[in-house]
Amino acid sequence: MPETITEAAMQKALTVPQQAKSVIVVDNETLLKANDVLLRIKDIRKEIDSAFDPIISKAFQTHKEAVAQKKRAEAPLIEAEGYIKPQIANYMTEQERIRREKEEKLRQEALQAEEERKLQEAIQAEKEGNKEEAEAILQEETFIPPPVVEKTTPKLEGTAIKENWKFRITDLEKIPRMYMFPDLVKIGQIVRALKSKCNIPGIEVYPEKTVSSGRR
Repeated sequence: MPETITEAAMQKALTVPQQAKSVIVVDNETLLKANDVLLRIKDIRKEIDSAFDPIISKAFQTHKEAVAQKKRAEAPLIEAEGYIKPQIANYMTEQERIRREKEEKLRQEALQAEEERKLQEAIQAEKEGNKEEAEAILQEETFIPPPVVEKTTPKLEGTAIKENWKFRITDLEKIPRMYMFPDLVKIGQIVRALKSKCNIPGIEVYPEKTVSSGRR
């Protein structure tokens, strides 16, 4: 691509904004002037297309081939990663479940022991004739420091387990309206097909006019 072609097209393009801003469409004469500017824009765009499109196309093909080669190189690594990651995640998840179950078991045992202690103290207080004290012992809130079971899995260098919360729909009719979203693609297809005859409740149909230019 000769640089002179590119430079010439770019120089022409630089003059167009001022030409466009000098036109205010108020009558048929200025309407024709505005249209002449549009046609000039179209002509300069063609020059720019012919200058740059081959370069863009070549660059795109190079980029496309590079991406394809990278994917081929990474494919076996992605396959291996897809196997090993679930292995790690499943094991870590199971070990965490076991750890929490142990913590809950210790908490229940400690709670039961504390309740038994309070009961024995209350019985002893009542034997000694302190009924109010016995009642107070039974009424006091039971507090158990949360037991902690240390993790048994080793810390993995350069690897972390992340939670990615997802969802699945179990009953479409129970989903609140605030979480429902209109099908904009389908609505757009119907509006473009039926135009002014389209009648969808809750939808206003209107035309948005644009100007296209080109020499015949």
